[in-house]
Amino acid sequence: MAEFIAEMQERLLPEYEQMKNYNVFTADQVRDIISRRERLFLKITKSHQSISDYLEFILYEKDMHQTITEKEKKMHVKLTGLKASLATRIMRLYREVLAKFPHDRRLWNNWIKFSKKVNPVEVAGIYEKMLLYHGDAADFWVDAACWLYEFNRLNFDRVKDILLRGLQRHPDSEILNKCFFDIMLKEASLASNERNLAENTLSEQDIKLERVEAVYRNSMTNITQLDYFVKLLESCEDHAELTHKLQRVIIDDMQEKFPREPGLWDLLAQRELRGYHLGDMAENEEEPVAADGDAKGDGQPASKKSRPHVNARSLKRRIQLCVTVYKSAVEEVQTKEMWSRYLDAMLALNSDTKTERALKQQSLADALEAGHHSKMMGVKHYTVLRKMLGSAPGGRETAVSILTEALKRDESSVEMHELLLATHIQNDSEPQVYELFNKIQKRVHSAAALPLWRSVILYYRTRQDALGAQRLDEIYALACKSPYVEFGELRSDYLSYLWQERSVEAARKEYSKLAIQPPMTLALHRKMVQLESSLAVRVRFIYSLYVICLFSILVICLQDQASLKCWRMCYEFMAAYFGKTEPRVWVEYLAFERDHGETKNIALLTQRALTSLQPQYVPAFEAERALAYVGASIAGS
Repeated sequence: MAEFIAEMQERLLPEYEQMKNYNVFTADQVRDIISRRERLFLKITKSHQSISDYLEFILYEKDMHQTITEKEKKMHVKLTGLKASLATRIMRLYREVLAKFPHDRRLWNNWIKFSKKVNPVEVAGIYEKMLLYHGDAADFWVDAACWLYEFNRLNFDRVKDILLRGLQRHPDSEILNKCFFDIMLKEASLASNERNLAENTLSEQDIKLERVEAVYRNSMTNITQLDYFVKLLESCEDHAELTHKLQRVIIDDMQEKFPREPGLWDLLAQRELRGYHLGDMAENEEEPVAADGDAKGDGQPASKKSRPHVNARSLKRRIQLCVTVYKSAVEEVQTKEMWSRYLDAMLALNSDTKTERALKQQSLADALEAGHHSKMMGVKHYTVLRKMLGSAPGGRETAVSILTEALKRDESSVEMHELLLATHIQNDSEPQVYELFNKIQKRVHSAAALPLWRSVILYYRTRQDALGAQRLDEIYALACKSPYVEFGELRSDYLSYLWQERSVEAARKEYSKLAIQPPMTLALHRKMVQLESSLAVRVRFIYSLYVICLFSILVICLQDQASLKCWRMCYEFMAAYFGKTEPRVWVEYLAFERDHGETKNIALLTQRALTSLQPQYVPAFEAERALAYVGASIAGS
């Protein structure tokens, strides 16, 4: 083995000499390169080889190749021989590793990627070898055919051979069939369209277009997905002047196979908008051709006849044709998906109103109105309709009427309730808001109604009148009785409302009820802790201002003691209901006693925590308690 490595290094001597002669590397750097390569050669010649050994060597040589390329630019010298030597070695390493580990697809891809840069002539052969092992992947056949076609279009027979072999293994592959179709179509577009009028023969282009249609017909027997046909039509649109007949064939087949598929109707409508009118293709096919090949006396071959140009119609006419197709579609296919596609298309049309603004807006308005009457319009489009009506004179009343009517069809829809509620709030119609809220309670029996409750509460809080306060008490009382855990946040909101708008005593009284009323939520107690802590801070600030008045000091101290008692009660509730599984509760309780309460309680409280917590939560408690202690020590220093 040592002799083999020595022989390999000896073969590299001219390379090292070039490095020195061109001053690419210093003598010390060359010695390091020799030493590194010796170690790498040793790894790939040992008895138990691995892919990683070869990869390490390949990556090293690639880095070396990149370094020399950079130095070549920097030094303004040509190092072609040196780079070629490195590239040859890298190619040989890839061959060796893939001969031993041929099932690694990533290696094949890396080899091909490198070869495309340094030696593209070899790529076709590499693809052929790879397909022997990985012909089960259709995308590899596509990659091989596309590369060979782009690299050497004169060798089209070999490209076709690769595609046909691939289709033998993957007859139902969409990407492979489409690749074959695209390449054949491109070949047809490059072919001559001149006919031999004396012999009355087809042009080369016509013959190749027939082959494209044959490829399409063959794929139809194995592929039945609508998306595949859509992609073929998109390819035909890139060669619109050549493919009128073929497009018509594909569309006829789609209409036969997918007559009630919303995607088909959507495609036809969008094609009208882009200028590909179906009637133009029919007219083109029906134009008679004289026996001598002239097009009805115009003296030109059929391939030279003038054809309707794409987008020849005005934008206004194209929009009208598009809308006409959509209207036919929703009559033929009366589904929510079809209506959604129609309405989405009209919305997309109105994203640019620089041209034909009035027509686009009218088309959208007509579609929304028809969608409402169809009883198949979704919440998304009702939202658009409400927005449009909200900005129109008298539109809000119309919006209320439409949304009320739509809500009768699906009384459990939270989104529709939300739209109607938002409209009532926008109109400041308190009786309607309250009436709808009562209906929501009866209709929507789930936590999904929470956003509706929030909206109603926010509405009454912003009113700031006696009626609003009365309604709030009623709504909050109902929310506090809800069996859903998600409604717990409304309990917390209620405490904040009472604390800020009523009195501290009212909030504490309500808290004492809610604290023992299921479902239990930790957030409720933490909210009360936050409120009590804010009061304690305020009391101590007042104490500092009135320190000269003994009577004031006495009153404030009593207030402080009462606040601490209520504050501590919050932690007691938390410990009682969540102390078995929430270590953080005890850590917060300890921090309260340390910073605001009685330090003598800490030891007893710690013991309570250790006995109350389930065993699996004790380590977490100990860790958090230690961190809290360290944090307090740092803050106090």
